[in-house]
Amino acid sequence: MNFHADQHVEAQVMNNAGTCIRRSACLSQLALGVLLILLFASSASAIDADLSGNWASPGQPGHGLQVEVLPDGRAVVAWYVYDSFGNPLWLFGEGLIQGSGFRADMDARAGAGFPPNFDPDDVIVERWGWLEFVQNACNEAEVRWQSQDPAYGSGNLELVRVTRIDGLGCREDRPFEQVMRFSFQHGPSDFDVLFLDYPEGEEEFFELDWGHASLPAPWDSRSGLFLEGANRSDDLMMLLQRPIDGLKPDTPYLLQLEMQLLSNEPSGCVGIGGSPGDSVYLKLGAASQAVAVELEDSGLPDVPPMRRPSIDLGIQSQPGEFSRVVGTLANGQDDSLCSDEGRPWVLQRRHTDGQPLEAVTDGNGRLWVFALSDSGFEGKTRWYLTEFTVRLQPVSD
Repeated sequence: MNFHADQHVEAQVMNNAGTCIRRSACLSQLALGVLLILLFASSASAIDADLSGNWASPGQPGHGLQVEVLPDGRAVVAWYVYDSFGNPLWLFGEGLIQGSGFRADMDARAGAGFPPNFDPDDVIVERWGWLEFVQNACNEAEVRWQSQDPAYGSGNLELVRVTRIDGLGCREDRPFEQVMRFSFQHGPSDFDVLFLDYPEGEEEFFELDWGHASLPAPWDSRSGLFLEGANRSDDLMMLLQRPIDGLKPDTPYLLQLEMQLLSNEPSGCVGIGGSPGDSVYLKLGAASQAVAVELEDSGLPDVPPMRRPSIDLGIQSQPGEFSRVVGTLANGQDDSLCSDEGRPWVLQRRHTDGQPLEAVTDGNGRLWVFALSDSGFEGKTRWYLTEFTVRLQPVSD
């Protein structure tokens, strides 16, 4: 299998021909297969969520593979096929994505009845073998297999895409010729922090903190950058940024930004001033220069000047000239978990797809990219940045 894994590289630049873009919604028919997912992460790879969908072999209708890319760098696969006696055979597996494909150990499941007569104790799970799935182009792939049962042996099939997730398109149809991915397994990858929208000198009162750390369980085999602060101004902004070098000088670039983050804030929770999840807005952006601090008179006696951003980043739910709103910290978990101190940490992806974003490089071919939270919740917030992806292309004259 011709994988090109770069699991410990902090940044990766690649040509986009034949690769695909962003994450998908879950495929309901994979509910049984999802039970097989190992909830431990890997670094970014060349495959993105556009791989998700149904795949079949030309001229062989009636069986096929269903694949879903997960937000932790893995893929779950189901092969709906038939056994040597003509009975339905369902094979499920998961694997770590590496380069243009993944390898998954596959299990066969049988023995249970149809609901309401389903009893999980009746399910028989047997290791069937393994398969390798390799994406050759946007809508073309190959599956290779090796079964432990000699009735199936080994082989391979050419596959074509049958369905895709609505709203996802292949990157080969998109204008981005460069991709840079940053993971934080070994350090901050040249990202630096900036806290804004609070009075100068009040860092301790606002309990501001950030750093490189292991992620909370069950993601503790990975590392990321955490941001933390108590929003006592009702408008705290916490920002991470880094430069992108080696581009054409004084040139406008079209960008698409994507981040993976970790949040333990359920949806629908109630808090002071706003929700701790739904009222903490996430933004991605780019500019010719780094975001800096501009001091603004607070207009109040005995109150220090306010630390404001040097460029327009918008206010909370509103985008700015140099930023796009990509969601909130709400992670989709039920509001029954709002007061649960052990509520789960959930990996999520946020991206600017569908929101045009341009930035002009400086005379040295540099521009800046950033991720930030802009809070309307008057309480303490902590979240982790786990991956950051930059896709960019010079704007044609």
